[in-house]
Amino acid sequence: MITQNNGEKKYITDVYYVPAMKSNIISLGQLLEKGYEVHMKNRSLSIKNKNGELVVQVDMTRNRLFTIDIESGEVKCMKTAIKDDSWLWHLRYGHLGFTGMKLLSKAKMVNGLPEINPPIQLCEACIKGKQHRQRFEVGKSWRARRPLEIVHTDIAGPFDIPSLGGNRYYLTFIDDYSRKCWVYALKEKSEALAKFKEFKAMTKKQSGQFIKILRSDRGSEYKKIIKKNLFSD
Repeated sequence: MITQNNGEKKYITDVYYVPAMKSNIISLGQLLEKGYEVHMKNRSLSIKNKNGELVVQVDMTRNRLFTIDIESGEVKCMKTAIKDDSWLWHLRYGHLGFTGMKLLSKAKMVNGLPEINPPIQLCEACIKGKQHRQRFEVGKSWRARRPLEIVHTDIAGPFDIPSLGGNRYYLTFIDDYSRKCWVYALKEKSEALAKFKEFKAMTKKQSGQFIKILRSDRGSEYKKIIKKNLFSD
């Protein structure tokens, strides 16, 4: 906070507050990065905020410094006060159950731990944090019974560092029946259709089977495959 000659107070925001620091040094470079205007002319320094309002104007001293009278103002902070010791120690122990804390208190296993009285209300953080995931229903999914009946595919990338061949993506095909995986390196996503045709011809020649179901995330690179129904031949 800077008090001008007319008594008006101006503020420089988004700065660090160090109570024990005797002298505050303002970085002109950081002020410029935050949108302030800095003008130096005729042995005088002026600083304006983002709205063009004059924040401070000061003359240069004999040792070529610009001294500004800065006040930190009243420091305010938000805090919460917990009056119930049971809740306070529940939080201190990382949401330990009240039954366990009552045992610690009764057995005098912790110095300074008061008598714990489990409250009636529930801890919302404990309820959300200790929830478990429901089991998946059995029988709702099925696996392939023969090769190429279901093929899973996906494209990963782009990667910041390309391969020696200049590839930044890779395309995978995984047979659901055998779990065999094929990987193709791509320079662009648009090469996915050509690589799929290559994969389809190769697997058909080797196994004599056709791809029945192709599972993907329905990305744009698979639209032509789905539109032309290329996997069912």
